[in-house]
Amino acid sequence: MFPPKLIVSFSAVFTSFYTFSESKLEVNFNNSPIGPYQKSSIVSDWPQLKWQALSQRAEIVPNDSNDHSLKIYYPKGAVGPSQGGGQFLLPLQPATDLWLSYQVKFDPNFDFRLGGKLPGLTSGGSKYTGGNKPTKGEGWSARYMWREDGEAIIYLYYMDMKGKWGDDLTLAGFHFQPNEWHTLVQHIRINDMQQSNGVLEVWIDGDKKLSKTDLKFRAQETAIIDSFYFSTFHGGNTKDWAPKHDSYAYFDNFIISKTALVE
Repeated sequence: MFPPKLIVSFSAVFTSFYTFSESKLEVNFNNSPIGPYQKSSIVSDWPQLKWQALSQRAEIVPNDSNDHSLKIYYPKGAVGPSQGGGQFLLPLQPATDLWLSYQVKFDPNFDFRLGGKLPGLTSGGSKYTGGNKPTKGEGWSARYMWREDGEAIIYLYYMDMKGKWGDDLTLAGFHFQPNEWHTLVQHIRINDMQQSNGVLEVWIDGDKKLSKTDLKFRAQETAIIDSFYFSTFHGGNTKDWAPKHDSYAYFDNFIISKTALVE
């Protein structure tokens, strides 16, 4: 069990964004030592990291292939990122078309409860989450979520969302299976101004689960892809979202790419 997390900001040190000098960023944690995920390793793995809230609830562990993976802790009774899971924000070179891929595995006894968040691409960093609707088309966020019994969705905040909270985009009824690695691939292409032609596509374990080509992500020129938001916790914001027992999930093989990750 880990003690409560700390929030560490790097904004005073890193003020620019990751520039994709080789068209992609790949992180597999193999260069990080086994044990607590230390500040030095976090900074090395994620260039120009703006802030992180991983301390004391993240560790590096060996995986099935004897490589390293990131293990995240969700304590019993924890709701929201201040109590469970972990978060960090990586600014990216602004783009209109980008791909994100990573692997996730839930512990055999993971308590999904009512749901929780998983990482995704965003515009505006972490701003357009938590009930903050971008009514003027000034940004958006496209995190994944698990719902009850491990159902996978995209949890989308954007200008045309129906209410205060993000819209659920179903992924063909897919459910995460505990103790199995799943590969998630997300592709976003921002809409042209004044048009509803934005693209959001998702593949899970090689199978296409979502294809939207009529989205209006933005109404402002600046609302393009500018961040990778690692965000995972139970919630919701009421205790019925909280896990009934300590739970763990594992993450690995992150890729953020300008070029297609699926043929």
